[in-house]
Amino acid sequence: RAMSADEVENFIAENFGVLRESVFAKYPQYWVFRQKDNQKWFALLMDTPAQKFELSANAKAKFRGEISVLNLKCRPDLARILIDGEKILPAYHMNKKHWISVNLSCDIGKSVVCDLITQSLELTRAGRKARK
Repeated sequence: RAMSADEVENFIAENFGVLRESVFAKYPQYWVFRQKDNQKWFALLMDTPAQKFELSANAKAKFRGEISVLNLKCRPDLARILIDGEKILPAYHMNKKHWISVNLSCDIGKSVVCDLITQSLELTRAGRKARK
């Protein structure tokens, strides 16, 4: 079973001391999580229509209506490997080279989601050296 939105929120609060924010007046149910020091987003949690994503044929048959997704920053080389059209998708409404959308409506493992959240937080830290 994948993590629920509440479990994602609790993991981020307990491990990083970051609370959710609603920054979109039109979408108050979209939750943003950002760095305390530099205010950079490292996660965006939202329910979005499945047809907005580049899903595999198998996933298109499985997911109709809205899916719960977690946008996370990701190294481009890792994103290319992870994107599978079902569990990890090209990011919705973000730079697809540097962000991914994790489909929380599927059976992606909690440890994978937690690792990706941690990596996203690290990639958005202030003073982080750019890598080529």
